[in-house]
Amino acid sequence: MTINELLQYRICNQQLHAQALQHPESLVAYMGAMQAQDYAMAKWGIGLRSPDLNGQQVEDAVNKGNIIRLHILRPTWHFVTTENARWMMELSASSIQKAARYTDQQTGLTTTLYLKARRILEKILEAGDLTREEIMEALAERGVKAGNLLAAQLLIRAETEMLICSGKRRDRRFTYTLFDKRVAPAAPVKREEALARLATCYFKTRGPATLKDFAWWAGLTTTDAARGWNAIQKEMMPVVAGGTTYWMYEQELPVKRGLAHSFLLPPYDELTVSYSESRALLFNGDGASVGNGIFRPVLMEKQKITGIWKRTEKKNGIELGFSFLPQHSGKPSRALLSAVQRYEQYTGKPVILM
Repeated sequence: MTINELLQYRICNQQLHAQALQHPESLVAYMGAMQAQDYAMAKWGIGLRSPDLNGQQVEDAVNKGNIIRLHILRPTWHFVTTENARWMMELSASSIQKAARYTDQQTGLTTTLYLKARRILEKILEAGDLTREEIMEALAERGVKAGNLLAAQLLIRAETEMLICSGKRRDRRFTYTLFDKRVAPAAPVKREEALARLATCYFKTRGPATLKDFAWWAGLTTTDAARGWNAIQKEMMPVVAGGTTYWMYEQELPVKRGLAHSFLLPPYDELTVSYSESRALLFNGDGASVGNGIFRPVLMEKQKITGIWKRTEKKNGIELGFSFLPQHSGKPSRALLSAVQRYEQYTGKPVILM
């Protein structure tokens, strides 16, 4: 298999081509989890993968609780559906807590302090959703004075213990609510089953990929990732590209003719952030200048990252600017202009190219 063929498979498996899912929650359920610390851009990462979704529909899915946002899998924000949130958090909570331990110590988050804060959180959120600032104020009134960093650590711990998750946005401000208000009760999933379930999700939606890629995305140790991979290995097929063996579920090669090949990818998009050792396949040269394909919104054409893009909100619409890598043309292609039209459709605002 060539590298370009491998990337075509990924594009199709990630729903960037031949899109079939019409609802935000269906897309997020299919993907398992989608990194979401840049909220506006993460919503675009959902809209990008469904042919007719707009930003308001994605926002509505979050506000209705069909999609929630919390620290899961890795110690950063992700979108997940309520159906997947509980078993995924049961699987990943301990690793997130371990990763947070040093910062907990630096901020003074002790077990005693956390348990006191937890009791307060349970009580105040029972009455309704609250912003982080409102939570900090309520904690201070009850003897727990927490600055921004300590409050963040408290809230992450409460998320991993399935006490809280995202609530309905209020005046564009994020709120927290009780986890059990959003997520229905469910029997615990045995760890072996959860590992296999997560591996299945990953390789179906992000394959072809390697075991190291999976371990990175899932926030698992290599041992645990291998346990999940071993449980489903017989269902997959190995393919070799560029001297490396990748794993995928068997399927027909995507039709090259008509394959959408230009995208405005948001920062932290799953097409880039889902991989560790094979992320560089997307680069055609220096990855650092495009934020390693992760930290900056990137242009992708013909299976390669060709530059970065920037959006600026204006009264009369959205200004889009492009900065191409030196080895690529400085003029937007017809396919890239089509990607701009899709973004304009998603935002519902005029897009002005700069």
